[in-house]
Amino acid sequence: ATASAVASDIIDIARGHRMPTFAVPATNLEPAGINSVPLISAAYYIRLMVVDKPGVIADVAATLRDHNVSMESMLQRSRNPGDTVPVVITTHETDGTTLRKAMGKIETLSSVVETPRIIHIESL
Repeated sequence: ATASAVASDIIDIARGHRMPTFAVPATNLEPAGINSVPLISAAYYIRLMVVDKPGVIADVAATLRDHNVSMESMLQRSRNPGDTVPVVITTHETDGTTLRKAMGKIETLSSVVETPRIIHIESL
């Protein structure tokens, strides 16, 4: 089935048939913001881009603590001090409203260089 779909896509491209992704033109797409986090109780995956310097993780952890959001795990790969690095956090179950408030505060930290990315982790 996959090979058939790939072959069909290649034939469509060769014929010049173009369809927008998900049948929606890119000009009609809107960026999803932090407000797209569901207001449900769940675990979350968070990716932060921060400046690698002492105290950054402590500030993030303190903000999560102050909002009663519990971390399950955290990963930061080191680079040269002062570089921008990704920090990945997974949380224990928390509600979306609480997480939204914590992310709003974290986003204002001087060491955070872009809007935090949040993904709801589905329990199976």
